[in-house]
Amino acid sequence: MILSDMSLAEIAAVLRKDVVGLQRHVAERYWDMERNHRKGGKGVIVQAGEFTSADRVQWVYVVTISSRKTTLYPLGWYFTREGIHCMQIDAEGPATYMRPHVLERYRQRFYKDADVLEAMRHMHTRNYDKASEPRTYKGRPAIASAVEDGFLLGDILYNGNVVDYHTFYDVDMGAKETILRDMRKLLEWRRYFNAMTPKGSGDQATDYVNWGRGYQVRLERLRAA
Repeated sequence: MILSDMSLAEIAAVLRKDVVGLQRHVAERYWDMERNHRKGGKGVIVQAGEFTSADRVQWVYVVTISSRKTTLYPLGWYFTREGIHCMQIDAEGPATYMRPHVLERYRQRFYKDADVLEAMRHMHTRNYDKASEPRTYKGRPAIASAVEDGFLLGDILYNGNVVDYHTFYDVDMGAKETILRDMRKLLEWRRYFNAMTPKGSGDQATDYVNWGRGYQVRLERLRAA
């Protein structure tokens, strides 16, 4: 369970522990789709869903299924007086946290008629894959991430365990920022090589190429376990 007085590092730890239950849920729901697609399916199937675990952790997720691999992208979320907070965790690299201001900025840009929770669902469904690199923002070290709908900028905290995104730029806004405009190419490279698993430095704190790649899973095996 996520409590309002937890630090971001503590919340990330709760999510990493709870994701096992989410993986089982996804396996039960999609294992047959995975098996059929691996027999000769073409392209990538993308599915999105929601799940509340036995420990009352609330998740939205995206699962992608190709003929070679299945990847789960989990996003945990919780509510405080400030609004809805969410955090994506991946097998490698830091957890990525989005404060209410970031979600509201995204909602105002793309889904003005939706509430924040609905906008968050859309945001994760479209922007689950993140290509990240260190940048200098306003004279300070920062982490920049390119996503489908634009860019996220944030600070790395807790000895590299969490990235705290503090702002969102859409594609047009980001194109005006020197530190961001070249990152569209990085995202395109990531997608081109999505069928493979590139090798990084081995140090998760600096292995940027493998950040934001979700969890590779084999649903049929998880269901049978």
